[in-house]
Amino acid sequence: MNFHSAAFLFEQSRQDGAGLFPHFNRRIAAAAIPLAVGVAMALLPPPAGLAQYSWWYLALFVTVIIGLITEPIPAAAVGFLGVTIGAVLGRYILFSPAQLASTNPTSAAINWALSGFSNATVWLIFAAFVFSLGYEKTGLGKRLSLLLLSRLGGRTLTLGYAVMLADLILAPFMPSNTARSGGTIFPIIKNIPGFYQSRPNDPSSRRIGGYLMWTAIASTCVTSSMFLTALAPNVLAIELVRKTVHVELGWMQWFLAFLPVGLVLLLTTPLLAYVLYPPELKESPQVPEWARQELTAMGKLSGHEITLLVLVLLALGLWIFGTAVLDPTTVALLVVSLLVVTGCVTWSDVLDDKPAFNTLIWFGTLVPLASGLAQTGFVAWLAGLVGPMLATMSPIAGLVGLILLFFLLHYLFASTTAHTTALLPLMLTVATKIPGLSITTSALALALSLGIMGIITPYGTGPSPVYAGSGFLPGRDYWRLGAIFGAYFLAVFLLVGVPSLMFLS
Repeated sequence: MNFHSAAFLFEQSRQDGAGLFPHFNRRIAAAAIPLAVGVAMALLPPPAGLAQYSWWYLALFVTVIIGLITEPIPAAAVGFLGVTIGAVLGRYILFSPAQLASTNPTSAAINWALSGFSNATVWLIFAAFVFSLGYEKTGLGKRLSLLLLSRLGGRTLTLGYAVMLADLILAPFMPSNTARSGGTIFPIIKNIPGFYQSRPNDPSSRRIGGYLMWTAIASTCVTSSMFLTALAPNVLAIELVRKTVHVELGWMQWFLAFLPVGLVLLLTTPLLAYVLYPPELKESPQVPEWARQELTAMGKLSGHEITLLVLVLLALGLWIFGTAVLDPTTVALLVVSLLVVTGCVTWSDVLDDKPAFNTLIWFGTLVPLASGLAQTGFVAWLAGLVGPMLATMSPIAGLVGLILLFFLLHYLFASTTAHTTALLPLMLTVATKIPGLSITTSALALALSLGIMGIITPYGTGPSPVYAGSGFLPGRDYWRLGAIFGAYFLAVFLLVGVPSLMFLS
């Protein structure tokens, strides 16, 4: 290529925005924004009452969160880089002077950085991806999806309500929403978009796939709040309420307290997703008949399909009835092992599942990053800062403020269990200081919000990373929708739930 040809191509690239340069500039901007914010925070003095090391850690955490939104590199890589920097700077940002004097900061820092990979929820999420792989490899996912399409496939909105209804039916019996939505619902609906030529990581993802995935994660957040037994941290919350403020909360009391909010959200969530994240394909009248023809062509269940169906029923049975004997993650790992042993998937299939390992690394790094906020004392400092302000308010204003704080602080947590453990006792203690506020009402209000708050981030609850890693929900879309639906869920909870709680009390 001569000089003139090269010059012409460069100029053409500059004019029409093609080539590497615009992409490179976007990456620089996407990296510069979180770095600028993080460096600026680190250079500022810490607020009164917050230790310097805690402030520096908060600067790192904020940098990572903004990086997850701007994505100069893939989200999992942002988390990996963040936790690595945290380990490198551990002696300066993770430990107080007293802790440094009594511990080896080098080994403690790397133990902190890798702690996410011993988290049960992280491995349950990974297992959900392998379950999905089993549905794909055996053809069972295709068969179940065709059954769904043969009855409801003519309209996209009815499919959204069907996804929500499936989650609602399972929710009272499955205390793990990761197992329920990530391990049971997701593997089935993942097959549906392909029938409509809607592909992951492709502009066609908005054809129908994005809508179905968002409806699924939003629905499971609603059902997780609706039943005491629909989310493991709900049960933990009941125990913490009993120990902290000596109030007993029952299953029916929980259900009736959330029912007014739940009915509104269940009726409107698929429709709201349909309006705010509209599928390009609204109706397809020919699909049900086509799906019936495809089912006829598939014939009878194959041996591997039957095997997978047995394993899925085994998992469901143990998740519902066997929680006293086996942890849900143990059940998931057992079924993954049996999938390989029975040949439903091969070990090579598992190793080739890039989305599964990508999500494993991503969530495995976010868990320690979020836990560091409690470890460094930032969470306790913030709660102590706001608590006295709430104590001066009227009962209704204090309760609303308490709920808002508890809900919004979930942006800082990659686990609802961690959020519950770290904040619920603190919030209950603050609630006892608000004159005239029933402690039963405040305990119920805080506990009932645990499920719906999971919608706000791609790491907010167990199944979130599964849907965020599906290829149908780009990172920026997820953050935007999370903020909108989080605001909607919170508004309904405050406008409908709080008045009904105050009335019941």
